[in-house]
Amino acid sequence: MSLTKNLEIFVSVYKELNTNFADELDPSTLMRTAIDAMTTSLGPYTNFFSESQAESYWINDDEKYQGIGAKIDIIDNRLTVVEPYEKGPADKAGIKAGDIITSIDGNSVQSKKMDEINVMLRGLPGTDVQIGIQSASSNKADIKKITRGEVNIPNVPYSGFVEGNVGYISLTTFTQMAGSNIQKALKDLKEDNPNLSGVILDLRHNGGGLLHEAVNICNIFIPRDEIVVTTKSKIKERDQTFKTTDNPVDLDLPLVVLIDGRSASASEIVSGVMQDLDRGVLIGQRSFGK
Repeated sequence: MSLTKNLEIFVSVYKELNTNFADELDPSTLMRTAIDAMTTSLGPYTNFFSESQAESYWINDDEKYQGIGAKIDIIDNRLTVVEPYEKGPADKAGIKAGDIITSIDGNSVQSKKMDEINVMLRGLPGTDVQIGIQSASSNKADIKKITRGEVNIPNVPYSGFVEGNVGYISLTTFTQMAGSNIQKALKDLKEDNPNLSGVILDLRHNGGGLLHEAVNICNIFIPRDEIVVTTKSKIKERDQTFKTTDNPVDLDLPLVVLIDGRSASASEIVSGVMQDLDRGVLIGQRSFGK
């Protein structure tokens, strides 16, 4: 059956339901349900993002956004503050890691998805948002007024030494300058300790980001002109191969990459390349699988 005929059938069903179904229907919800059903049938990595969802995801490609300055996540069906960024609006308001967010501007966050919550929290710098906060030691939520600000999210929040001469670098997301920041952190570790005997690269809970930054990070540890990843399309001309382009920083330093079930996408590219080329050892859990 031709594409045109299928589209005609789809539109007819959509109109028929919207016009004659016994209960009141929201056309936008009906259309979103149909789109989600189509993409879900193709596997877990084919998704549709609405305009508002896409806007919230741009946070992952930038180190700055306008919000409350805290990393939040849904844990055990509760919206939980995972990390208030130092000197950010949430930190200044006394919000701690482990606190539960119950409401935003009087609206319950129960059953809401993260993209909806991100839209509710973001806003122009200087504007206020009322947040219901329940601490770990209390059964009652207090309302706190937080003034939004421009929040800088470092993609390398920490580097240092874990024991003796072993270095440690944490990468939280593959945003702009991730490769340069990892390279700088590694050089700083070498300057601080000329006897650096190995380094741990922590990619746990790192959901990925920019592909070219994954290539740049691989290039720190592997030679120039090495194939990192290829992408293949149904249209042959769209196939791409991504190679390292610069001289490496260190080809011999022992490397361990930490991953877990939420290490995805670019994190899996980096860890996979280090493993496939025998450049590093992976420790942790099976990754997300993207």
